[in-house]
Amino acid sequence: MKKILAFIFLSICIISFGKNPVKEIGNLQLIGTQLSDSKGKPVRLVGTSFGWNNWHPRFYNQKNIHWLKEDWNVNIVRASLGIEPEGAYLQKPTENLKTLESAIDGAIKEGVYVIIDWHAHKIHPKEAKDFFDKMSKKYGKYPNVVYEVFNEPEKQSWEEVKSYAEDVIKTIRKNDPDNIILVGCPEWDQRIDLVQKNPIKGVKNLMYTVHFYAGTHGKWLRDRTDEALNAGIPVFISESAGMEATGDGKFDYPEWQKYYDWMIKRNLSWITWSVSDKKETCSMLLPTASSEGNWKLLDLTESGIKTRDYLHQFDSRGQYINKFNFGGRVEKNFYNKALLIGPGSYVEFETEGKTIEVNLKSVDTYSHHNWISIEIDGKYIGRIKIDAGDAKNYKLETSSPVKHHIKLTKATEASNGYIEFDGSNINAIPFTPKSTKKIEFIGDSITCGMGNDESVLPCGQGEWYDQHNAYLAYGPVSARALGADYLLSSVSGYGMYRNWNTEKSEETILPDVYNNLFLNGNGKADFDNFYQPDLVSICLGTNDFSDGDGKKARLPFDKDKYIGNYIEFIKMIQKRYPKTQIILLNSPMVNGEKNKQFISYLNQVKDFFKNDTKHPPIEIFEFKEMTPKGCGYHPNINDDKIMADQLIPFYQKFLK
Repeated sequence: MKKILAFIFLSICIISFGKNPVKEIGNLQLIGTQLSDSKGKPVRLVGTSFGWNNWHPRFYNQKNIHWLKEDWNVNIVRASLGIEPEGAYLQKPTENLKTLESAIDGAIKEGVYVIIDWHAHKIHPKEAKDFFDKMSKKYGKYPNVVYEVFNEPEKQSWEEVKSYAEDVIKTIRKNDPDNIILVGCPEWDQRIDLVQKNPIKGVKNLMYTVHFYAGTHGKWLRDRTDEALNAGIPVFISESAGMEATGDGKFDYPEWQKYYDWMIKRNLSWITWSVSDKKETCSMLLPTASSEGNWKLLDLTESGIKTRDYLHQFDSRGQYINKFNFGGRVEKNFYNKALLIGPGSYVEFETEGKTIEVNLKSVDTYSHHNWISIEIDGKYIGRIKIDAGDAKNYKLETSSPVKHHIKLTKATEASNGYIEFDGSNINAIPFTPKSTKKIEFIGDSITCGMGNDESVLPCGQGEWYDQHNAYLAYGPVSARALGADYLLSSVSGYGMYRNWNTEKSEETILPDVYNNLFLNGNGKADFDNFYQPDLVSICLGTNDFSDGDGKKARLPFDKDKYIGNYIEFIKMIQKRYPKTQIILLNSPMVNGEKNKQFISYLNQVKDFFKNDTKHPPIEIFEFKEMTPKGCGYHPNINDDKIMADQLIPFYQKFLK
């Protein structure tokens, strides 16, 4: 185990910030809600918080800050002055101030930013004003300094916190007119919505703190913070971690990664808690860790290893260095690890070498294989079978040892389980994904690419999903031709109000599972709205019109339910994506009189929104009738190409 950890430690690519991030960035300023450098360009501060200084004083020194800067790639540290506990600042001000200033002085000498954190949970107006008067007089001339005037208010109202903060801010601004000031909000920095309703006015370079612990705080806190940001409230994540809010308990890696993705998208600055060696999950060091840096990987806890790895994904200005780009319905467990869930979900990266090994695993509640499609340098290579059992390294052969662009796309759908991708051992090269238009394809088995690919096994042989190839379904084929990115939200057999052989009372329908990342009714994970498509294509109705298997009794088609569900589904899509163009499709598998009815009902859905002026008008596209040649009366690859050729010129008009 020690040899493995040592190898991992040596293999991690360290991106050095150089000697002085502060010299590069300069005086911080706030422009709108964005933290910016001295020239007004956006910047992000990323780093770690020392634990309470009264309990972990041995880490408050320049040598540790030097190590955090050079080895962990921080451009900011947070020095947390314990206030209320026994032995903390209120009881021993001189001793604690000496410890704190050791860290502040060390950060200034190392050229990193430092948060002077009044780490209190209760209001102490006189003591706080006296403290910040001293700090701002002594350190206000340094661009390194950020003041955090109240760590985590607990039961105080926002009005109380606001009044306190305004007094402390006046004290600081007498001595320091420019450096950033951070103000906490009630309920452990969760109630940023209260700040939104009544912010402090007339103070420049003022930001508000939000704290999250991924094991406790979910999407609701991101949504609340998004609303505040959209209302013009500047936010700094001055404390965060991946476990429960107690600082202990289990990690929630998928949720932690969602927070990181969100902070990257929002260009938010963040600090992880904490550089300490207490026996709890949030501590990043073990007792073996030196008091003067030079920590080995064996001296780090799980939180320390992950935090250090996260920090290596940013440059000196806090800009994200992308190595692995994930698309579609994916659950990221780390920046280089994820579950590919939905059909057409993918990971892409760039690397060098004639032979490239990727670590993949088929994951489900029972043991079975999956399929993944391979694209190298923009050329489709084929599918490979991801065997059941433990993760394996799969070799991809290229024509030369130069740089290659690799894209792995899940060929099978969500109901077949998931493909676990682990890029830890891939020497990926930083790259920037192309900025493109985005299309979401919502549908059933046709959109999944079910039964379209007989290149490995003919119809009727193997498992029912062995002919699946979402990469070659009409949606992805159309998107690639249009130079667009794509996301598939589709499930075989599902409909708008009923499914192929069942009614809604017997089985969930597509609108029921759409908001679940895993496209099932288990409520496992929310499907976030980071992906804002330019166009949403809906192809649902084939299964609603179906007569089923011909054995089970089937109720007559109910047009009112179909139209009603369709309208409600579109309303939900519009709420999720208020600016997107929605296009309704008929089905190439529905012909004759049924197809005429199908088009008629789509027009009735469209007419419902004819007076809507808030969203782009609903459009309808009609496929030409066809006799599909794939497995189970589904389109094959050639049929998908024909469908794509029909769609491309129509969609092109809306993607200009």
